[in-house]
Amino acid sequence: LLPEYLTGHKSWDGIQKHNAADLQTWNIQLHTQKEILKVDTAAKRIVDNGGNEHSYDKLIMCTGSRPNVPKGVNIDYKSTYTIRDRHDADRLRESLENRNNVTVVGGGLLGLEIASSLIEYGIKVNIIHRNSRLMDKQLDKLSSELLGESIAEKGIDLYLNDEIERYVKTRTESFEIDLKSGRKFNTQAIVYAIGTKPNVELAENAGMQLKRGVVVNAHLETSAKDVFAIGEIAEFEGKMYGITAAAEQQASIVARYLSGDDSVVYEGSVGMNILKFPGIELCSIGFVNTPEDEAYEEILFIDKRSRYYKKCIIHRDRLIGTILMGDKNEFAEFKTLIESRLELSSKRLTLLRSGQKATPVKGKVVCSCNNVGEGNLKDELAKGLTDMASLCKATGAGLGCGSCKPEVQAIFEESTKNKQIHV
Repeated sequence: LLPEYLTGHKSWDGIQKHNAADLQTWNIQLHTQKEILKVDTAAKRIVDNGGNEHSYDKLIMCTGSRPNVPKGVNIDYKSTYTIRDRHDADRLRESLENRNNVTVVGGGLLGLEIASSLIEYGIKVNIIHRNSRLMDKQLDKLSSELLGESIAEKGIDLYLNDEIERYVKTRTESFEIDLKSGRKFNTQAIVYAIGTKPNVELAENAGMQLKRGVVVNAHLETSAKDVFAIGEIAEFEGKMYGITAAAEQQASIVARYLSGDDSVVYEGSVGMNILKFPGIELCSIGFVNTPEDEAYEEILFIDKRSRYYKKCIIHRDRLIGTILMGDKNEFAEFKTLIESRLELSSKRLTLLRSGQKATPVKGKVVCSCNNVGEGNLKDELAKGLTDMASLCKATGAGLGCGSCKPEVQAIFEESTKNKQIHV
């Protein structure tokens, strides 16, 4: 949600999932301004930057990741930036007042959403992407090409299949960028959004098994006894997941396992990508490219001129992936079908034939992933919904990045509290 904080559409408090009162209610002791320098798995203790030792019975490591930047690039927060935390966003926002041309390196989700935020400031944006198409890991070839056309129409200059060779500061406090293709242009600032690197150094120094990330089993346990890893550092069966929904799923499994439920296991998470860019409706879930195997099938709906594209990938009568472009009205339904692995049966005949129009947003936007307003939530609650899961499924709120769940929960609880029970 940092791009929405960057534009001011959301306050910092507005994008926090929990607050100090929540921690107090849950009896969680939070130590701020403490950096853990060492994990001693043999003695079952950790050492912080003040030299203090803390013992543990169970240790859960969720150290996240940091921005990836090219070798030799110095992020000085005067002319070059990354966007990873509040301070990054604040420093970039403070510098935009006197700038009218900014370059974003990276054409993935974050890069495009940063570009969208910059446009709102009236800034000319350039995007440099080393691949030949935008969101190349989250979309197939056709949807990526259609996205590129839509982005170019927004006035953004795209430099695809290219990289920065060098950039030189000019007398006017701008930079002349030389690309490997030989193309050149001037810009006033560069924002790098080319992925992340997992913070695995603590685990590595503690002798835990690593590949790209910290290797975990189906209970999210690392190779060290009583040590678990979740979120962006966890690698399960060769895969790593950089989305909030996966981290929450992993956290739930660890919590249940530590509470005595030995039967709960992690089987991996469904990949999910939702682009938040005004005027562009786009998401993908699960598989986006169909394997060259007769067991895999495609159902397609294409209108290139309108950039309306819907694709379902089916394997053994189960939906395993989808791309929705032009409208994502089926997002909640398809996400449920993919995660539940239900057989489609006759449902297959109506997957892309519902003809249902998207529900207009009513009231203040609560879920920006699926354009759900406070009024939409209250309308569904008025129909008699009695639990959060049903509310989320009916509206799509909370099924994307999940950051709106606390607000959805508050609306649900307020509505439930105000209902009168008649006997």
